Amino acid sequence: MVSFFSGLRYILVLAAAAVLFGALLMFWEASLMLIDGYRMARLDPDMSVVVAVLRATDKVLLGIVLMVVGCGIALGFIIDIPADQRSELPQWMIIDTVGELKSLFFQTIILYLVVHFAAQVGESETPPDWNALVLPASALLLSGAMKLAASSSHLSEQERQSRGDSNAPPRH
Repeated sequence: MVSFFSGLRYILVLAAAAVLFGALLMFWEASLMLIDGYRMARLDPDMSVVVAVLRATDKVLLGIVLMVVGCGIALGFIIDIPADQRSELPQWMIIDTVGELKSLFFQTIILYLVVHFAAQVGESETPPDWNALVLPASALLLSGAMKLAASSSHLSEQERQSRGDSNAPPRH
């Protein structure tokens, strides 16, 4: 029975491959956006390309996060790496717990909201109305929720360590 459940982790190979493919798509889309921005700048120098660059930067950052998540899934949950080889890997490639994945997704969503808000303000020809405050307020609320989630998981980890639980994941 244990070997059956242990073998199920290899289904995560599909998840890691899909996430890495998504990262490549984000990089491709960002490249196309930058090419379009370059064309806009050449055809109409008065037109601002700031929004195109912001949106492309958003895609690149999302692609980077997806690369980190894909590598983290593969190296943290699929492949058993000996400790000596694990220490040679860059720290960003190592995700030990689902909590770290959740935190990374929180940060990604907050980053997306901030960049999306900046792009909306850059596109707007008129001063923003009060509805424009929804995105920064959402980012602020999500930041608070992320802080609360991180502090609650930190407390539970401290409790496990104080009890001497040997099943607690090692912190790196």
